[in-house]
Amino acid sequence: MLQLLHQYLIQHKSVSLPGLGTIQLQHIPAISNFTDHIIEPPALKAILDDTRDTPGKGLFRYLSGKLQIEEWEAIKKLNDFSYELKNELKQGRKVVWDKIGTLKYDLGGTLQLEAVAIVNNFVFPLPAHRIIRSDVNHTILRGDTEVSGSFFPESREDIGEVSANGNRQLLWVIILVALGLLLLFLHLYDTGFNIYSIFNRQ
Repeated sequence: MLQLLHQYLIQHKSVSLPGLGTIQLQHIPAISNFTDHIIEPPALKAILDDTRDTPGKGLFRYLSGKLQIEEWEAIKKLNDFSYELKNELKQGRKVVWDKIGTLKYDLGGTLQLEAVAIVNNFVFPLPAHRIIRSDVNHTILRGDTEVSGSFFPESREDIGEVSANGNRQLLWVIILVALGLLLLFLHLYDTGFNIYSIFNRQ
């Protein structure tokens, strides 16, 4: 019976067992393993929801078709199987479901599923080595415009040009500030050094 339920679970991503709960398949995306330089393939993992334990009619039709029996017999077989499975678990035994996980009750009396990752046989880990290209520029967004070229200077000469341009701009700022202070000093010298000499009296 577990083999048939496993096939139904893989096809429909969910199977409910009366009195136990519903087992659903959760998708695990591909994972980059930088230390081993590989990309792990995507997988599936079974999770147990013990609040929902009512099977749908699709499961009964599936079992009756596979076992070549009437639907009411499939309902009875599934209920009997779940009852026996629950009794076995209540006695403290573990039930190993091949390629799905291990069912058991914890100390608090809650049914748990220690699931294993389900990986398809035709999917393998891929080698993934990081490639760093120092001579390649990408299009980036600066403000509202797309520009190509590196955001940071690439060579020492470029860094020198950036710092020289910054020094020239700083020099112009200092000259303009000094000129403004000189003009203010000359104005105050002509009109007198008090607060009213700044205002226009005409």
